[in-house]
Amino acid sequence: MKNLLPLCALLALCLCLSACGGRPYPRVLVQADSLAETDADSARRLLARWADSVPGAPERVRMYYRLLTVKAADKAYVVHTSDSVILPVVDYYGQKGDRRLLPEACYYAGRVYRDMGDAPQALDYFERAAEALPPQGEERLAGKIYSQTGTLFLYQEMYGEALEMYRKAYACSVEAKDIKGQVYALRDMGTAYQGLEQMDSALYYSQKAMDFALEKGMPGMLQVAQSQLASLYLGLEQYDQVEAYLREAFKDRNKASRSGLYSMAAKLYNYTGRLDSAIYYWTELLDCGTVYAKEMAHFALAQVAMRRKDFDAALEHFVQYQVYDDSIRHLTDVETIRRAHALYNYRLREKENLHLKEERQQRVWLFYGSLGICILFLAFAFAYVQYARRKKSELAARLEKANRIKEELQQRSEQFIWENEQKVADLERKLREADDTLRMQLELQRERMLHENEQARAALEMQKQVAEVIEKSDIRKELLARLSVANKCVKQLRQADWERIEKEIHILCPDFKEKLYALYAGFSEHEYHICLLIKLGIRPGEIAVLTAHGKESITAARRRMYKKVYGVEGEPRNWDDVVYSL
Repeated sequence: MKNLLPLCALLALCLCLSACGGRPYPRVLVQADSLAETDADSARRLLARWADSVPGAPERVRMYYRLLTVKAADKAYVVHTSDSVILPVVDYYGQKGDRRLLPEACYYAGRVYRDMGDAPQALDYFERAAEALPPQGEERLAGKIYSQTGTLFLYQEMYGEALEMYRKAYACSVEAKDIKGQVYALRDMGTAYQGLEQMDSALYYSQKAMDFALEKGMPGMLQVAQSQLASLYLGLEQYDQVEAYLREAFKDRNKASRSGLYSMAAKLYNYTGRLDSAIYYWTELLDCGTVYAKEMAHFALAQVAMRRKDFDAALEHFVQYQVYDDSIRHLTDVETIRRAHALYNYRLREKENLHLKEERQQRVWLFYGSLGICILFLAFAFAYVQYARRKKSELAARLEKANRIKEELQQRSEQFIWENEQKVADLERKLREADDTLRMQLELQRERMLHENEQARAALEMQKQVAEVIEKSDIRKELLARLSVANKCVKQLRQADWERIEKEIHILCPDFKEKLYALYAGFSEHEYHICLLIKLGIRPGEIAVLTAHGKESITAARRRMYKKVYGVEGEPRNWDDVVYSL
């Protein structure tokens, strides 16, 4: 049971984490989503077969299914007539659903309203889709959004705004490596320039679209570009070029291109006097054309009927022309579109201003933070310099004392006395040879050296006497006895023992501790104890036993104390000599 409880807890944690993470959608829906881009009719059939499973599915699956039905219908060029399916989807993803699908939901809501002839609503949803886009990862969808927004502007004859959107669409398509998107964007930029009556630029971008489609080996996209070039040359009245490009474009009569191709063909044949062919294409447009193409076709057929005295047909076509003209007037709401776009740009500017304000605030905080760090650093540097100066001053004072002690130690040595005696002998020889003027100086030097030797002998004698007294002291004898093999007592010294030793040393050398700590105030208690035992003439191995340390540790401590005082490496015995001299 004890092993089972942690296992159950781990399993429960894993289940919670998996519940909180992103859950996959049914495979059939993912497959339909993928098919919608390449074979929309197959995607629609697949979704239709799964329709019976939708009512019992979770809400997130139902909403995803709704989105896919709109998407597949749009890709299959089915005209949307109602927003009842897409609006709940947009609300769901905007409030509690998978936020990653919100841009796509808003995009298809825009497509629905565009089919329904509500341009302002379509623009609003396209702009909401653009706002919901993540910073990276949805460049292909971004290209579609900007392209559709540009087309809305194009229908309102807002050619400058349309061109701006098409340029954004092209940039996104390039980033997404979307070949079709690039061809469409280049073609649409040519259309926008045509509306601006900049025919050189219009021809350049349309030709660029055709060359790019040719380079990538995409016949369908090549014909899309060729149809745009045909439209341009039609406006330039270069009918031979129009006919050549139309001939190529007609090789791919897909649903998306028939309206534009038939419109151009009808105009071409009408302008070149081939009325029967023009009538054929105008008639075809009544079934497959856009609202703009149908308006044009009814007006043209009404004029033909009038010339042929067929007044009933002419009246019928004029009535239909009026119907489509009213529809176009409804679609063409330039002022509303301009106001909506201006408001969107205002929101973008406000958002950008807020972002810039936040960045500026961050820079201010960064500046003051950096300034504070610099002040702290300078304060620390100043404090460190002062500390270093103080330590340097203390070291200099300590070294001065230590060197003075070293000099005193040297002056109390037999070597110093011997060297002085040699110097005295040399001076006596020089005295015998010197004249009266030099003799006085040499006499003074001789007297000074003799005096130094007397002092050195006295100090050396005093040191020897102190050493003899220490050697014969009771405390040293007790320590040696304690160290003997026959003694079974605990050899490590206790606090009371150290206090007694310190008291005895103070009697024999009253200023020993003061002199020691004058050399270096930071000696530890252990180091002080070692110095007391050195002063008593206890050998390093014996010090190790009395302090319960290894002999190597005692050797290292003596070397370390010498370096603390003189700042350079020295031998342990050098430190012993310093202690003996105090």
